[in-house]
Amino acid sequence: MLILASCNKTEDVTEQYMRGGNSVTVDPDGNVIVAGYNYSTSKGYEAALMKVNAETGAVIWDTMYGNSYSDAFYSVKSTHERGYIAVGFSNKSNASSPAMMALITDANGKILASKQYGNGAYSQAFNVISLEGSGYLLAGYIQKTSSVDRDIYLVKINNLGDTLWTSTIGAKGNNPSDTIHDAAYAVVAAPDGGYFVTGSLKGYESYGGKIFLMKVSATGDSLWTRKYYTGIGFSLALTQDKLGIAIAGSIQNGNNQDIFLLKTDLEGNLAWPAIKTFGGSGFEYGATMVETSDGGFAISGITDSKGSGLQDVYLITTNSTGGGVVERTYGEGDNEQGFGLVEMPDKGFCITGLSNSGGSYTFLNRVNQDGSQRWDKPKYLP
Repeated sequence: MLILASCNKTEDVTEQYMRGGNSVTVDPDGNVIVAGYNYSTSKGYEAALMKVNAETGAVIWDTMYGNSYSDAFYSVKSTHERGYIAVGFSNKSNASSPAMMALITDANGKILASKQYGNGAYSQAFNVISLEGSGYLLAGYIQKTSSVDRDIYLVKINNLGDTLWTSTIGAKGNNPSDTIHDAAYAVVAAPDGGYFVTGSLKGYESYGGKIFLMKVSATGDSLWTRKYYTGIGFSLALTQDKLGIAIAGSIQNGNNQDIFLLKTDLEGNLAWPAIKTFGGSGFEYGATMVETSDGGFAISGITDSKGSGLQDVYLITTNSTGGGVVERTYGEGDNEQGFGLVEMPDKGFCITGLSNSGGSYTFLNRVNQDGSQRWDKPKYLP
Protein backbone atom coordinates (compact mmCIF):
# COMPACT_ATOMS: atom_id res chain seq x y z
CA MET A 1 0.00 0.00 0.00
CA LEU A 2 1.12 3.55 -0.62
CA ILE A 3 1.35 5.49 2.65
CA LEU A 4 0.05 8.96 1.92
CA ALA A 5 0.54 12.51 3.08
CA SER A 6 -1.10 15.72 1.92
CA CYS A 7 0.13 17.16 -1.36
CA ASN A 8 -0.16 20.32 -3.40
CA LYS A 9 -0.30 20.31 -7.18
CA THR A 10 2.56 21.95 -9.07
CA GLU A 11 1.63 23.51 -12.37
CA ASP A 12 3.31 22.39 -15.62
CA VAL A 13 4.72 19.23 -14.07
CA THR A 14 3.45 15.77 -15.04
CA GLU A 15 1.26 14.49 -12.25
CA GLN A 16 2.56 11.50 -10.29
CA TYR A 17 1.22 9.56 -7.29
CA MET A 18 -2.00 11.58 -7.30
CA ARG A 19 -4.37 8.62 -7.39
CA GLY A 20 -4.25 4.87 -6.99
CA GLY A 21 -5.88 1.69 -5.74
CA ASN A 22 -4.70 0.11 -2.49
CA SER A 23 -7.16 -2.77 -2.12
CA VAL A 24 -9.49 -4.83 -4.31
CA THR A 25 -12.22 -7.34 -3.55
CA VAL A 26 -14.86 -9.32 -5.44
CA ASP A 27 -18.37 -8.36 -4.47
CA PRO A 28 -21.36 -10.75 -4.23
CA ASP A 29 -22.46 -10.08 -7.83
CA GLY A 30 -19.04 -11.07 -9.17
CA ASN A 31 -17.80 -7.59 -9.99
CA VAL A 32 -14.77 -5.82 -8.52
CA ILE A 33 -14.51 -3.08 -5.89
CA VAL A 34 -11.35 -0.97 -5.71
CA ALA A 35 -10.51 1.20 -2.69
CA GLY A 36 -7.84 3.89 -2.68
CA TYR A 37 -7.52 7.61 -3.14
CA ASN A 38 -7.88 10.35 -5.74
CA TYR A 39 -6.37 13.81 -6.02
CA SER A 40 -8.38 16.83 -4.92
CA THR A 41 -7.30 20.37 -5.80
CA SER A 42 -8.68 21.69 -2.52
CA LYS A 43 -8.03 18.85 -0.06
CA GLY A 44 -4.93 16.95 -1.17
CA TYR A 45 -6.45 13.46 -1.43
CA GLU A 46 -9.94 12.08 -1.12
CA ALA A 47 -10.75 8.49 -0.29
CA ALA A 48 -12.19 6.70 -3.31
CA LEU A 49 -14.28 3.61 -4.09
CA MET A 50 -14.79 2.31 -7.61
CA LYS A 51 -16.96 -0.56 -8.83
CA VAL A 52 -15.75 -2.21 -12.04
CA ASN A 53 -17.28 -4.80 -14.37
CA ALA A 54 -15.17 -7.91 -13.85
CA GLU A 55 -15.58 -9.08 -17.45
CA THR A 56 -14.70 -5.87 -19.27
CA GLY A 57 -13.02 -3.52 -16.81
CA ALA A 58 -15.65 -0.84 -17.45
CA VAL A 59 -16.38 1.44 -14.48
CA ILE A 60 -19.91 0.91 -13.10
CA TRP A 61 -19.64 3.72 -10.54
CA ASP A 62 -16.99 5.63 -8.65
CA THR A 63 -17.37 7.81 -5.60
CA MET A 64 -15.04 9.98 -3.53
CA TYR A 65 -15.34 10.64 0.19
CA GLY A 66 -13.52 13.27 2.19
CA ASN A 67 -13.48 15.88 4.90
CA SER A 68 -11.53 19.14 4.83
CA TYR A 69 -8.10 17.51 4.47
CA SER A 70 -6.56 14.38 2.97
CA ASP A 71 -8.31 11.01 3.33
CA ALA A 72 -7.58 7.56 1.88
CA PHE A 73 -8.69 3.93 2.00
CA TYR A 74 -6.22 1.07 2.49
CA SER A 75 -8.57 -1.92 2.68
CA VAL A 76 -12.06 -2.86 1.51
CA LYS A 77 -14.36 -5.83 2.13
CA SER A 78 -17.99 -6.71 1.46
CA THR A 79 -20.30 -6.19 4.42
CA HIS A 80 -22.78 -8.59 5.96
CA GLU A 81 -25.56 -6.55 4.27
CA ARG A 82 -24.03 -6.83 0.75
CA GLY A 83 -22.55 -3.35 0.84
CA TYR A 84 -18.91 -2.39 1.51
CA ILE A 85 -16.68 -1.40 4.40
CA ALA A 86 -13.54 0.57 3.59
CA VAL A 87 -10.95 1.63 6.16
CA GLY A 88 -7.96 3.95 6.22
CA PHE A 89 -7.58 7.44 7.61
CA SER A 90 -9.31 10.79 7.66
CA ASN A 91 -7.72 14.15 8.47
CA LYS A 92 -10.20 16.54 10.06
CA SER A 93 -8.18 19.13 11.96
CA ASN A 94 -5.17 19.51 9.63
CA ALA A 95 -3.33 17.66 6.89
CA SER A 96 -0.98 15.79 9.25
CA SER A 97 -3.36 14.52 11.94
CA PRO A 98 -4.79 11.23 10.61
CA ALA A 99 -7.55 9.43 12.47
CA MET A 100 -8.41 5.77 11.88
CA MET A 101 -11.56 5.73 9.80
CA ALA A 102 -14.19 3.22 8.65
CA LEU A 103 -16.81 3.95 6.04
CA ILE A 104 -19.77 1.62 5.53
CA THR A 105 -21.82 1.91 2.33
CA ASP A 106 -24.69 0.20 0.57
CA ALA A 107 -24.23 -1.73 -2.67
CA ASN A 108 -24.19 1.52 -4.69
CA GLY A 109 -21.56 3.28 -2.59
CA LYS A 110 -24.02 5.43 -0.61
CA ILE A 111 -22.73 6.15 2.90
CA LEU A 112 -24.55 4.35 5.70
CA ALA A 113 -22.03 5.08 8.46
CA SER A 114 -18.76 6.98 8.77
CA LYS A 115 -16.74 6.57 11.96
CA GLN A 116 -13.39 7.64 13.36
CA TYR A 117 -11.44 5.91 16.12
CA GLY A 118 -8.53 6.70 18.39
CA ASN A 119 -10.00 9.46 20.58
CA GLY A 120 -8.09 12.21 18.81
CA ALA A 121 -4.73 10.41 18.64
CA TYR A 122 -2.88 9.90 15.36
CA SER A 123 -4.06 6.56 13.98
CA GLN A 124 -4.62 4.67 10.73
CA ALA A 125 -6.26 1.39 9.72
CA PHE A 126 -4.39 -0.74 7.18
CA ASN A 127 -6.65 -3.80 7.15
CA VAL A 128 -10.23 -4.82 7.91
CA ILE A 129 -11.76 -8.28 8.14
CA SER A 130 -15.39 -9.34 8.33
CA LEU A 131 -16.13 -11.44 11.41
CA GLU A 132 -18.27 -14.54 11.43
CA GLY A 133 -21.89 -13.67 12.13
CA SER A 134 -21.51 -9.92 12.45
CA GLY A 135 -19.03 -7.14 13.00
CA TYR A 136 -15.55 -6.26 11.75
CA LEU A 137 -12.01 -5.97 13.07
CA LEU A 138 -9.69 -3.10 12.06
CA ALA A 139 -5.90 -3.30 12.40
CA GLY A 140 -3.38 -0.48 12.25
CA TYR A 141 -1.52 1.79 14.63
CA ILE A 142 -2.11 4.55 17.16
CA GLN A 143 0.25 7.34 18.25
CA LYS A 144 -0.86 9.68 21.02
CA THR A 145 1.41 12.57 19.93
CA SER A 146 3.99 13.10 17.20
CA SER A 147 6.85 12.59 19.69
CA VAL A 148 5.86 9.25 21.23
CA ASP A 149 5.92 5.63 20.08
CA ARG A 150 3.42 4.17 17.67
CA ASP A 151 1.59 1.09 18.97
CA ILE A 152 -0.46 -1.65 17.38
CA TYR A 153 -4.13 -0.68 17.45
CA LEU A 154 -6.99 -3.14 17.03
CA VAL A 155 -10.62 -2.00 16.96
CA LYS A 156 -13.61 -4.33 16.92
CA ILE A 157 -16.83 -2.75 15.68
CA ASN A 158 -20.41 -3.83 15.08
CA ASN A 159 -22.24 -3.69 11.76
CA LEU A 160 -22.96 0.02 12.27
CA GLY A 161 -19.35 0.92 12.98
CA ASP A 162 -19.81 1.38 16.73
CA THR A 163 -16.82 0.38 18.86
CA LEU A 164 -17.12 -2.89 20.81
CA TRP A 165 -13.54 -2.90 22.12
CA THR A 166 -10.10 -1.51 21.37
CA SER A 167 -6.67 -2.95 22.07
CA THR A 168 -3.35 -1.06 22.14
CA ILE A 169 -0.21 -3.21 22.11
CA GLY A 170 3.31 -1.82 21.94
CA ALA A 171 6.94 -2.41 22.76
CA LYS A 172 9.06 0.06 24.68
CA GLY A 173 12.67 0.90 23.95
CA ASN A 174 15.48 0.72 26.51
CA ASN A 175 16.48 4.30 25.73
CA PRO A 176 13.67 6.73 26.58
CA SER A 177 14.92 9.15 23.91
CA ASP A 178 14.34 6.57 21.15
CA THR A 179 11.01 6.56 19.38
CA ILE A 180 10.03 3.06 18.27
CA HIS A 181 7.15 2.15 16.04
CA ASP A 182 4.93 -0.93 16.05
CA ALA A 183 2.13 -1.39 13.54
CA ALA A 184 -0.33 -4.07 12.48
CA TYR A 185 -0.75 -4.31 8.72
CA ALA A 186 -2.89 -7.44 8.55
CA VAL A 187 -5.14 -9.55 10.74
CA VAL A 188 -7.00 -12.84 10.31
CA ALA A 189 -9.41 -14.76 12.52
CA ALA A 190 -7.95 -17.78 14.33
CA PRO A 191 -9.79 -21.12 14.53
CA ASP A 192 -10.22 -20.79 18.31
CA GLY A 193 -11.96 -17.41 18.21
CA GLY A 194 -8.91 -15.18 18.65
CA TYR A 195 -6.87 -13.48 15.95
CA PHE A 196 -3.45 -13.56 14.29
CA VAL A 197 -1.74 -10.26 13.53
CA THR A 198 1.35 -9.36 11.50
CA GLY A 199 3.21 -6.15 10.70
CA SER A 200 6.40 -4.64 12.09
CA LEU A 201 7.75 -4.46 15.68
CA LYS A 202 10.33 -2.08 17.10
CA GLY A 203 10.88 -0.09 13.95
CA TYR A 204 12.96 3.06 14.41
CA GLU A 205 13.12 6.15 12.24
CA SER A 206 16.52 5.08 10.85
CA TYR A 207 15.84 1.38 10.16
CA GLY A 208 13.08 -1.14 9.92
CA GLY A 209 11.57 -3.34 12.59
CA LYS A 210 10.97 -7.07 12.82
CA ILE A 211 8.42 -9.11 10.92
CA PHE A 212 6.21 -10.74 13.54
CA LEU A 213 3.26 -13.01 14.15
CA MET A 214 1.15 -12.24 17.21
CA LYS A 215 -1.71 -14.26 18.66
CA VAL A 216 -4.36 -12.19 20.41
CA SER A 217 -7.42 -13.31 22.32
CA ALA A 218 -11.02 -12.77 21.28
CA THR A 219 -10.95 -9.54 23.29
CA GLY A 220 -7.65 -8.26 21.90
CA ASP A 221 -5.19 -9.29 24.62
CA SER A 222 -1.74 -10.27 23.34
CA LEU A 223 -1.07 -13.96 24.11
CA TRP A 224 2.30 -14.51 22.42
CA THR A 225 4.55 -13.00 19.76
CA ARG A 226 7.09 -14.58 17.38
CA LYS A 227 9.66 -12.35 15.65
CA TYR A 228 11.43 -13.42 12.46
CA TYR A 229 13.48 -11.13 10.19
CA THR A 230 14.05 -7.41 9.57
CA GLY A 231 11.19 -6.16 7.43
CA ILE A 232 7.42 -5.77 7.43
CA GLY A 233 4.66 -8.36 7.19
CA PHE A 234 2.03 -6.73 5.01
CA SER A 235 -0.39 -9.65 4.69
CA LEU A 236 -1.19 -13.04 6.18
CA ALA A 237 -3.58 -15.91 5.60
CA LEU A 238 -4.89 -18.83 7.62
CA THR A 239 -4.29 -21.80 5.32
CA GLN A 240 -7.25 -23.71 4.00
CA ASP A 241 -6.55 -26.70 6.25
CA LYS A 242 -6.60 -24.29 9.24
CA LEU A 243 -3.27 -25.72 10.41
CA GLY A 244 -0.90 -22.98 9.32
CA ILE A 245 -0.29 -19.28 8.77
CA ALA A 246 1.34 -17.75 5.70
CA ILE A 247 2.92 -14.28 5.94
CA ALA A 248 4.25 -12.14 3.10
CA GLY A 249 5.71 -8.66 2.75
CA SER A 250 9.08 -6.96 2.36
CA ILE A 251 12.40 -8.05 3.85
CA GLN A 252 15.83 -6.43 4.05
CA ASN A 253 18.40 -8.54 2.21
CA GLY A 254 21.76 -6.79 2.57
CA ASN A 255 21.48 -3.52 0.67
CA ASN A 256 18.45 -4.77 -1.24
CA GLN A 257 14.80 -5.14 -0.36
CA ASP A 258 13.06 -8.35 -1.47
CA ILE A 259 9.60 -9.85 -1.24
CA PHE A 260 9.29 -12.73 1.22
CA LEU A 261 6.89 -15.58 1.94
CA LEU A 262 7.03 -17.73 5.06
CA LYS A 263 4.76 -20.30 6.64
CA THR A 264 4.29 -21.20 10.29
CA ASP A 265 2.20 -23.57 12.35
CA LEU A 266 -0.50 -22.18 14.64
CA GLU A 267 2.08 -21.59 17.37
CA GLY A 268 4.22 -19.41 15.13
CA ASN A 269 6.98 -21.98 14.56
CA LEU A 270 8.47 -21.86 11.07
CA ALA A 271 7.07 -24.70 8.95
CA TRP A 272 9.46 -24.50 5.98
CA PRO A 273 13.22 -25.13 6.13
CA ALA A 274 13.89 -21.63 4.80
CA ILE A 275 12.07 -18.39 4.11
CA LYS A 276 11.20 -17.83 0.43
CA THR A 277 12.44 -14.59 -1.12
CA PHE A 278 11.75 -13.10 -4.53
CA GLY A 279 13.34 -10.28 -6.47
CA GLY A 280 16.54 -9.14 -8.11
CA SER A 281 19.37 -6.78 -7.40
CA GLY A 282 17.22 -3.77 -6.57
CA PHE A 283 13.98 -2.86 -4.81
CA GLU A 284 11.02 -5.20 -4.44
CA TYR A 285 7.93 -4.59 -2.33
CA GLY A 286 5.42 -7.29 -1.38
CA ALA A 287 2.04 -5.68 -0.83
CA THR A 288 -0.70 -8.34 -0.74
CA MET A 289 -0.64 -12.14 -0.51
CA VAL A 290 -3.56 -14.54 -0.91
CA GLU A 291 -3.74 -18.29 -0.60
CA THR A 292 -5.10 -19.53 -3.91
CA SER A 293 -7.90 -22.04 -4.34
CA ASP A 294 -5.39 -24.76 -5.32
CA GLY A 295 -3.49 -24.30 -2.04
CA GLY A 296 -0.67 -22.20 -3.47
CA PHE A 297 0.06 -18.51 -2.92
CA ALA A 298 -0.03 -15.32 -4.98
CA ILE A 299 1.69 -12.05 -4.09
CA SER A 300 1.29 -8.61 -5.69
CA GLY A 301 3.83 -5.84 -5.37
CA ILE A 302 6.49 -3.72 -7.02
CA THR A 303 9.79 -4.49 -8.77
CA ASP A 304 12.50 -2.29 -10.21
CA SER A 305 14.75 -5.27 -10.96
CA LYS A 306 12.45 -6.79 -13.58
CA GLY A 307 10.01 -5.58 -16.23
CA SER A 308 10.10 -2.75 -18.73
CA GLY A 309 9.65 0.45 -16.71
CA LEU A 310 11.31 2.26 -13.84
CA GLN A 311 9.08 0.19 -11.57
CA ASP A 312 6.51 -2.40 -12.61
CA VAL A 313 3.54 -4.14 -11.06
CA TYR A 314 4.81 -7.53 -9.92
CA LEU A 315 2.82 -10.78 -9.60
CA ILE A 316 4.33 -13.92 -8.07
CA THR A 317 2.56 -17.26 -7.82
CA THR A 318 3.83 -20.37 -6.05
CA ASN A 319 2.69 -23.84 -5.11
CA SER A 320 1.76 -24.84 -1.55
CA THR A 321 5.42 -25.13 -0.45
CA GLY A 322 6.54 -21.83 -1.94
CA GLY A 323 8.10 -23.48 -4.99
CA GLY A 324 7.00 -23.66 -8.62
CA VAL A 325 7.46 -19.90 -8.87
CA VAL A 326 5.92 -18.01 -11.79
CA GLU A 327 6.66 -14.27 -12.06
CA ARG A 328 4.91 -11.68 -14.21
CA THR A 329 5.36 -7.93 -14.55
CA TYR A 330 2.95 -5.32 -15.91
CA GLY A 331 3.65 -1.72 -16.81
CA GLU A 332 4.78 0.87 -19.29
CA GLY A 333 7.75 3.24 -19.27
CA ASP A 334 7.45 4.96 -15.90
CA ASN A 335 6.50 3.86 -12.38
CA GLU A 336 3.71 1.31 -12.09
CA GLN A 337 3.08 -0.12 -8.62
CA GLY A 338 0.90 -3.03 -7.54
CA PHE A 339 -0.86 -3.09 -4.18
CA GLY A 340 -4.24 -4.84 -3.96
CA LEU A 341 -4.79 -8.43 -5.14
CA VAL A 342 -7.79 -10.76 -5.22
CA GLU A 343 -8.30 -14.22 -6.71
CA MET A 344 -11.21 -14.35 -9.14
CA PRO A 345 -13.75 -17.21 -9.45
CA ASP A 346 -11.93 -18.53 -12.56
CA LYS A 347 -8.67 -18.81 -10.52
CA GLY A 348 -7.19 -15.75 -12.20
CA PHE A 349 -6.53 -12.45 -10.40
CA CYS A 350 -7.30 -8.76 -10.34
CA ILE A 351 -4.49 -6.41 -9.31
CA THR A 352 -4.83 -2.73 -8.47
CA GLY A 353 -2.26 -0.04 -7.83
CA LEU A 354 -1.07 3.08 -9.59
CA SER A 355 0.45 4.16 -12.90
CA ASN A 356 2.60 7.22 -13.56
CA SER A 357 3.09 6.63 -17.27
CA GLY A 358 1.87 9.79 -19.00
CA GLY A 359 0.17 11.14 -15.89
CA SER A 360 -1.22 9.80 -12.62
CA TYR A 361 -3.79 7.02 -12.79
CA THR A 362 -5.35 4.15 -10.88
CA PHE A 363 -4.08 0.85 -12.27
CA LEU A 364 -6.30 -2.22 -12.57
CA ASN A 365 -5.93 -5.38 -14.58
CA ARG A 366 -7.40 -8.87 -14.72
CA VAL A 367 -5.13 -11.80 -15.49
CA ASN A 368 -5.56 -15.52 -16.04
CA GLN A 369 -4.24 -18.15 -13.63
CA ASP A 370 -0.90 -18.20 -15.50
CA GLY A 371 -0.60 -14.38 -15.27
CA SER A 372 -1.42 -13.61 -18.91
CA GLN A 373 -3.67 -10.56 -19.14
CA ARG A 374 -7.38 -10.77 -19.93
CA TRP A 375 -7.75 -7.01 -19.83
CA ASP A 376 -5.63 -4.10 -18.73
CA LYS A 377 -6.88 -0.74 -17.52
CA PRO A 378 -3.69 1.09 -16.50
CA LYS A 379 -5.12 4.59 -16.81
CA TYR A 380 -8.29 5.01 -14.79
CA LEU A 381 -8.86 8.68 -14.09
CA PRO A 382 -12.04 9.07 -11.99
